[in-house]
Amino acid sequence: MITRTAKRKMPARGALAAAIVAVASPLAAQTVPEFAADGFSVCVDPTFPPMEFMADAADKDPSGVDIDVARALAAHWDVGVSFVSMDFAGLLPSLEAGRCDAVISGTVLREDRLKTFNAVPYLDTATVLIAGKGAPAVSDIAELAGKTVAVQSGTSYPGRMEALNAEMEAAGHAPTRIQQYPKQSDAIQQLLVGRAAYVVTQDTEIAFREMQDPGKFEVVFTMPAEVFEPFSVYLRKDDVETAKVGETVKALVANGELLKIVEKWNLSPGQLNGIGE
Repeated sequence: MITRTAKRKMPARGALAAAIVAVASPLAAQTVPEFAADGFSVCVDPTFPPMEFMADAADKDPSGVDIDVARALAAHWDVGVSFVSMDFAGLLPSLEAGRCDAVISGTVLREDRLKTFNAVPYLDTATVLIAGKGAPAVSDIAELAGKTVAVQSGTSYPGRMEALNAEMEAAGHAPTRIQQYPKQSDAIQQLLVGRAAYVVTQDTEIAFREMQDPGKFEVVFTMPAEVFEPFSVYLRKDDVETAKVGETVKALVANGELLKIVEKWNLSPGQLNGIGE
């Protein structure tokens, strides 16, 4: 019998982490990356609280963890920061096309993305399945057979569910029905109205929703993670420039700025373990 527990697995910092470019001299922490010399522009999808979201319809800029991280980077470099909003699927293509300097938008470190981009981790995270409050933990993937799972398109979530479905089918179980939506808020809505049994999201989103409106959701399953998959700053391929960002993240960990952001948004200080090392 193939089983999975709802307990979070600590990801290993192995070959994938080694592929991140973050080596620089101490001078790099004091050097503004060339791409940010005239200001730092960041691509975001503001539909994923607490990472980035519109706190008020009248707000010009989004709020959230990633927004605060981008502002902290810009403040360290003593430059202005601006945000370019779009659907998640357009984030990395827009970075590649030069429409922004970085993607800081709830985007986890993935090996396939490192073929095209560089990345600097800044916050550990776990991908989870959530259900309505009081739902039992999923201890065996067979329990997911035939259930509808809502996911945000353009993320790693559809692929992760497809991999889980392949594992289920190999064990003789019916696969889940994967429904894709352009925004994470749309996927969450399907759970609220009963069109989906589960939603794939991050532990950070559930921590925020529990703070804002407790008692609606339950984490029932933690997706297996054999590699280090933290939220990361994505950058175009340039090792020198990436090293400057890596040194800045290290400085923000050392001076407590990232810890302040984590605590502000009701996240765990443990999510900074190993970040910036």
